[in-house]
Amino acid sequence: MIFSVEGGMEMLAVICDDLAPDREILLGYCARYAKENRLPIATLAYENAGELLQSQEARAAAVMFLDIYMDGALGVDAARILRGKGYLGALVFTTTSQEHYADGFDVEAAHYLLKPVSWDAFCEAMRRVHARINLSMRRVRVNAGRDEVDIDASGIKYIEVYGHKTVLHTVRGEMAVSQSLTALEERLGGNPFLRCYRYFIVNMDFVKRMNKDSFLMKDGREIPLARDGRAALKSRYMAYVFGRMEG
Repeated sequence: MIFSVEGGMEMLAVICDDLAPDREILLGYCARYAKENRLPIATLAYENAGELLQSQEARAAAVMFLDIYMDGALGVDAARILRGKGYLGALVFTTTSQEHYADGFDVEAAHYLLKPVSWDAFCEAMRRVHARINLSMRRVRVNAGRDEVDIDASGIKYIEVYGHKTVLHTVRGEMAVSQSLTALEERLGGNPFLRCYRYFIVNMDFVKRMNKDSFLMKDGREIPLARDGRAALKSRYMAYVFGRMEG
């Protein structure tokens, strides 16, 4: 998603919109943002979801700007296919309506942009994209047996304590570590990680939905919410979720 170019770092941004004027606006904003922030940004533009889904180059994008309403397909449908194929980059939807706003939660959209897209709104979307990139590059050091291992923080789904073990559940599998849950909580440093119960920390990006007294994770695991402070936990989760989507 981000790769070295002449000793620096280049970001690939993909734009998919069936309206040429809207594509040109976003392409222009990418160029302006790159110049003003001294950040190399490469761009690819597609006229429809079919072209995007067939492109191998697009899979390397750090961010995709997807039009919700395109001729023959919805941007959210394309996003679901991309996520199903393992795309982990940021998704930003552009739209003239908020009708499909809720669908963005299913594909972990970073932001929505209402058309006509303003420069300020575009900059806010890029700020959120950078926050996600920073998380994806963040590493946390853990003690696994006699070894110290650096783990990709964004790949941690949840952490639990059972018996006398602390277990990290990651996108790559499970790992038992010797640190306490409290020590890991401090090391992870807040959002998107939430200590929701005495024996659990969840990554809120991997929560499918919040129930009355638990989180249902995307892998089907149900994780309890502490009775004491439950309202505050729910408020923090909702603030995080809506904060991803709104300016």
